Amino acid sequence: MKFIELESERLAYRKFNDSDFPIVFDWLNNAENMKYRKGGPRSEAEVRDYLSWAITNAEADDCTNYEYAAVLKDDHTLIGAASLFRLPDDPELGWTVHRNYWKRGYGTEIGRTMLKLGFDILSLRRITAGCNARNHASYKIMERIGMRREAHFIKSQLGSSELNNEWCDRFQYAILREEWIER
Repeated sequence: MKFIELESERLAYRKFNDSDFPIVFDWLNNAENMKYRKGGPRSEAEVRDYLSWAITNAEADDCTNYEYAAVLKDDHTLIGAASLFRLPDDPELGWTVHRNYWKRGYGTEIGRTMLKLGFDILSLRRITAGCNARNHASYKIMERIGMRREAHFIKSQLGSSELNNEWCDRFQYAILREEWIER
């Protein structure tokens, strides 16, 4: 299936483009934004590679990795990324919200939109998501959008420098299509 542009209550989801680099670099290179991510802040080259990957996937005839630029509908400000990737065999959703937009419900809105894409448009059977167990905000979003914790992996993810490069636990969440429909 081709890349599908989406909308939610406050956000529009579009393809990334090269001009998005400065803001994407700002969040992916920032220690606070990347505190709970494997590997921590990304270099300029890594961010350019990520953007190239996102753009290439969006242009594919058969999109198997939906990577969206999440922008505010009212002024088109890029505030984050929304992901539904590894389709169709092992679909996983994800999101990143720029730290200037935290605690406003955007992560929850993005998560719900990616579930809607996966279940209502792509007719997927199951979608997963995971996070560092210390990232309370992330796993609370997963619970809020109807996902259930299926696994707790002990010391399975090396933490970023912000977490003293310690081994951290990881949570795995999932939701089935029938659970989504029941909601």
